[in-house]
Amino acid sequence: MKVKEFYQTYLDIKNPFSHQLQFFHLALSNKFPILVKAPTGSGKTEMAIAPFLRQFVEGQFTIAPRLIYVLPMRVLVNTLAERIKKYTEKISPFISVKIQHGDAPNSPFFIADIVVTTLDQFLYGFARSSKQVGKHIDIPAGAIASSLVIFDEAHMYRDEFTFSIMRALLEILCQSKIPFVVMTATMPESLEKSLFENIDLSKKQKIVGDLPIESEVKISLAEESMYNKDEVNIPKEILQKIKSKKTLIVVNQVKRAQRVYEEVKNRLGLNDNQIVLLHSRFTKKDREILENKAISLIPHKENGKVIVPEELGIVISTQVLEAGIDFSAELLLTEVAPADALIQRAGRCARYKEENGEMIIFPVEDDKGFLPYERDYIAKTIEWLNSHPNFNIKDFSQACEFMNILDYKANDYEARDTLIDLYECVLYADEAPRNIQLRNGKPIYLVVVNPARGEGRKKEDKINDAIAQTNIRENTISVDIGVGWKLIKDNVVNLRLDFDKDKKRWVAREINEVVPFSYYLLDINYYDSFKGVTPDAGIFI
Repeated sequence: MKVKEFYQTYLDIKNPFSHQLQFFHLALSNKFPILVKAPTGSGKTEMAIAPFLRQFVEGQFTIAPRLIYVLPMRVLVNTLAERIKKYTEKISPFISVKIQHGDAPNSPFFIADIVVTTLDQFLYGFARSSKQVGKHIDIPAGAIASSLVIFDEAHMYRDEFTFSIMRALLEILCQSKIPFVVMTATMPESLEKSLFENIDLSKKQKIVGDLPIESEVKISLAEESMYNKDEVNIPKEILQKIKSKKTLIVVNQVKRAQRVYEEVKNRLGLNDNQIVLLHSRFTKKDREILENKAISLIPHKENGKVIVPEELGIVISTQVLEAGIDFSAELLLTEVAPADALIQRAGRCARYKEENGEMIIFPVEDDKGFLPYERDYIAKTIEWLNSHPNFNIKDFSQACEFMNILDYKANDYEARDTLIDLYECVLYADEAPRNIQLRNGKPIYLVVVNPARGEGRKKEDKINDAIAQTNIRENTISVDIGVGWKLIKDNVVNLRLDFDKDKKRWVAREINEVVPFSYYLLDINYYDSFKGVTPDAGIFI
């Protein structure tokens, strides 16, 4: 079957882009590794899976018998897996597509035909350090060794520690002759060079895709910050625009997002069906509800058609919206962020063909307003924007020039040290995942519990009964261990949850220390299903 015929029959794409065709031929020729840089909305997912799925049609598995699709965040995994399933069902109902991450550990051995997972889970499986597989620690590593591995949204591993892990992984995969692909829309050249510094990547194995400019976003720079000294500053004229346009507002910190949400909601007199807040401090259950609500408020695609909601729609978010959610705002208000982050945010505005949008970029105050980013990257971004007033952010070549002002790179010492640690894990195995980590910080898990629901004579019995009535997985929030220490210091959190194997249930115990990867009780009085974790929001970046 010819390439274009395959795309039209199984992927609903009549005319594949040139980068999709180029990748198809490289993959069938086993010219790996491959780096793909292409704009948002350019069909990178379809491009990545097309040659692999064609193997099922032809009955010849010349690339690999399975595919592992690696993403940086859990929120992206579920959506992408469902998208891939729609394609595989057209070929065969027997192609298995499984999800593997902390909330849905459905394929810990990585032995499905297609596994969609996070980098954390991939790292644990590769390094033979996954507790989920018991004593069978070699099976995930063996499955990876016989797979095609796709690393999507690779630009999101830009912090030095995580990027060092990523670089070490790729170098081992390359030495092991395991085929892999790295895909990104916004990776600066400095990051690319650092990532492939010790990997022989010929020019033929690097694909740069581009698309005709089919939408327009007008960019302007606000003079004053959106948020300063705990006060929200959105001018009246911009509030009037918000009332008439489907609007996305992106800020850099959770506290600020919560305050902007409250301010816009109150000043415009909105109800909960017209505005939604998204950030990382919601429970799994609430996050899924709010994400679906966000999509319903902004123009989005359903079965290939653009759906424009009739009601007023406003989404307020942190960086969690920079990738993965497919909708198209008419108006984008955003705090300034590094160039690559701004390009990702612009990808949620005037996303579809023949749309026009407006993007207003607000400065941030000097006192920690730049966090969680580096102050220097913010300064470089502002300087470039001021010197390029006619910048077209929808032009991929111009967007590449913009993001190349950033000089992200791996820490060479850290990368070498990480590579040694990974080799040792692969050779000797380690059943405790806490001994190898993907990020500089380690997480703890807050479980939102309503103690008032519990029954019993003693306070301890009431709390344990309330815990027994709580769905732990659906009501959990992952936070950095540093956040946990602050919550304990402020006496917001004072109980740890341990699983009692004899009683076969979770029980509360007094806190002696904060232990990474452990569960802690968060009283429901410190949680709001519309705003997330609420006490002293300043501790949440």
